[in-house]
Amino acid sequence: MEAEADRPHEDLTTLEAARLLGVSKLHVIDLLEAGEIDYHMVGADLMFSAAEIESYKFDREHRDAESLVSA
Repeated sequence: MEAEADRPHEDLTTLEAARLLGVSKLHVIDLLEAGEIDYHMVGADLMFSAAEIESYKFDREHRDAESLVSA
C-alpha cells in the first residue's frame, strides 16, 4: 500500500486528510468551513485533493516555524 504522501494526484477522505495533517476529522471540517482547504463531493462523501492537503500542511508547518523563531 502506498503512503498518502506518495499519492499527490489522488483524493483523500476526511479521515485520510486528518491523519496526514495530524488532526481530528472534526478539525478538517472546521478548516473547510473556514475556507482554509478546498473539498469536493463524490456522491455523499467529502473528498480532498492530496496535493492541496500536502501544501496546506507544508504552509502550516512553515508558519509555525516562523512564529517560533520570532518569539
